[in-house]
Amino acid sequence: MVNPMPLTVEAFRETFPELTSDKYPDAAVKIRLALANKFFAVDRFDDEQVREHVMGLYAAHYLTAHGSSASGGNGASGTLGVVSSKSVDGASVSYDTSTGTEEGAGFWNLTLYGRELYQLMQIFGAGGIQI
Repeated sequence: MVNPMPLTVEAFRETFPELTSDKYPDAAVKIRLALANKFFAVDRFDDEQVREHVMGLYAAHYLTAHGSSASGGNGASGTLGVVSSKSVDGASVSYDTSTGTEEGAGFWNLTLYGRELYQLMQIFGAGGIQI
């Protein structure tokens, strides 16, 4: 069964306006949405809105975790944590990200999007899906 593509690049950008086309080109978004379309199959998600949301989270997570060539490969978007150290002259800051992480989530803890996706997979039970 071929999965219809419910989430367009335009709809993705409406839902995630912080992921602008100057930092994350349409081509990068499109490939992540195509992969999400494969991983989050129609037969597993009978609610189209839920399916679109998890597809968007998946794409947003990968885009921000890996950064983009336009953003210099800096995947810092969506970093969450309590400031644990800072310096003034060097303009440096460090975060304690352990307070906002999901135990066992590994790579999914790198962004807010990944943490939400991981939480949803835990709540709803991903069953036979492995990402």
